[in-house]
Amino acid sequence: ARASQKKQVIELSKIETKGATRFIGFDQKESDAKVLEIVALKNRMAVILDVSPCYAEMGGQVGDRAIIAHGANTWTISDTRKTGDTWLHLLDSSDFPEPGTDVTVIIDRERRLAIERHHTVTHLLHWAIHEVVSREASQKGSFVGPDKLTFDFNSAPLTLSQVQDVERLVNERILENEAVSWIEVPYDEVKGRQEIQQFFGDKYGEHVRVVQIGGKPQALDGYSMELCGGTHVRSTGEIGLFRLLGEAAIAAGVRRIEAITGLEAFSHASLDGARLIAISTKLNAPLADIEKKINQLHEHTKSVEKALHAARQREASGLASSLVSEAKTMACVPVIVSEIPGADGDQLQLIADALKSTFSGIVFLAGSNSPDSVALVASVAKDYQSKIQAGKLIAAVAPAVGGKGGGKPDNARGGGKLPGKISEALSAANTWLQEGLGQS
Repeated sequence: ARASQKKQVIELSKIETKGATRFIGFDQKESDAKVLEIVALKNRMAVILDVSPCYAEMGGQVGDRAIIAHGANTWTISDTRKTGDTWLHLLDSSDFPEPGTDVTVIIDRERRLAIERHHTVTHLLHWAIHEVVSREASQKGSFVGPDKLTFDFNSAPLTLSQVQDVERLVNERILENEAVSWIEVPYDEVKGRQEIQQFFGDKYGEHVRVVQIGGKPQALDGYSMELCGGTHVRSTGEIGLFRLLGEAAIAAGVRRIEAITGLEAFSHASLDGARLIAISTKLNAPLADIEKKINQLHEHTKSVEKALHAARQREASGLASSLVSEAKTMACVPVIVSEIPGADGDQLQLIADALKSTFSGIVFLAGSNSPDSVALVASVAKDYQSKIQAGKLIAAVAPAVGGKGGGKPDNARGGGKLPGKISEALSAANTWLQEGLGQS
């Protein structure tokens, strides 16, 4: 009998129901309702109510979570979606209230308030971007959830100064505690007003909802006005604190800002402060002098790295000289095939480069500085590249040490994971060179 009371549906677009839902969630976070219908949406049960305070996912704002109660029985709404004028309250279990049941719906208030803070601050953010970056910057998308918000807009990359100015301006407007209001008006009355932000690619109905910040409530004279169907705080002061976490590209000419508000922003700022104090302690420097101390350490590191590189070049030159004395000849071509114990790829390359000034021939070097790593480098002088190419040599020999590699005719690098096979790689290199040079 219970199975016959639910309708099996595959996709939202295929739901056919006459049960329209009256949404009252702009003003109420709890309401009485009647269960009109139950549908099975893939593997989830959805309750259709005649009245609902739950916001259905739309316009970047996520759907509400809530509790459905009937007497001692409760059901958890894990998400709210919509199709047409029908709200689908998705349950987190296979159990459901029977159609015709009178129930009470109570949304997750703290979660909704967090979402509202993030949604209202996207309007402030949009306004601030126009003030700081460009009046031509337009919204390309957004995500509004309880934990964070993202705001996408067309623009060149923002400078650090612009990011800081946007964050400061938003927080200034929050502290002003201006009223946030909304009003439904005929679309024809506002579609030509440039100060009211709207997506001109969207299709609007005969009536639209304008959300206004500042000015006289519902007078359409605020400093921020947008066509928006989402839920919002009643005044900017409820947002508490705005913290901009990052700004980056997501597509050509499109930037994304990620931000948080309220206690999330406070917690993030507190953690950043704790990290700075920990760094200050490790650097043994006052908090105000951290940047100066880090710059000093950076310059010192650069100086040490420069000295180390010079030392490695001197060592490479010495090894190159000893290798020249060990060179052999294959078909009248000077050849060096050798292992350099303890060397990584960069060291081998330094040696190969050092050899170029005193040796004109073919070089194949192998080395390992860890139990599971092998580096290979090959170099071929221009006169011999018609017969032997460095990239092909590395590609042919690297499998002997369980690896691969390649490169250009004059220089190539590779690697592997089997240091115990280096002798086999050297033997393979000798054989490959003999065949390539035509030496019997």
